[in-house]
Amino acid sequence: MQLIDTRVSDAGTEVMVEFVGEGGESVLVRMSNEDHLLDDQNAIDHAKAVMVQLTAFDDSGATRPDESNSRPTRDDPLVDTESLLPSDLSH
Repeated sequence: MQLIDTRVSDAGTEVMVEFVGEGGESVLVRMSNEDHLLDDQNAIDHAKAVMVQLTAFDDSGATRPDESNSRPTRDDPLVDTESLLPSDLSH
C-alpha cells in the first residue's frame, strides 16, 4: 500500500488513526485514550507500533472475525502496546 494520507480522529476516550493508500485502501487503528495522553503524533506512532506487532504475529492459529465472536482483552498480547510507547506516555 502506497500511503497518501494519515487521518487522526479524537472521539473523547477513543482515538482512531486511518492510514489511506493511493488505491483507495485504508487501515484503521482504534485505540483507547481514556487518559488523554495521545495527541495526533503520539496516536500515529502508537498505531504504527500496533501494526508492527500485527505483521510480526504468526497468524497460523489466528481466527478470522467471522470465525469467532470473541473480542481481544487487555491480556491479549496484540492489545498490550504500552511497552512500545515512550516512557512518558505509558502508565
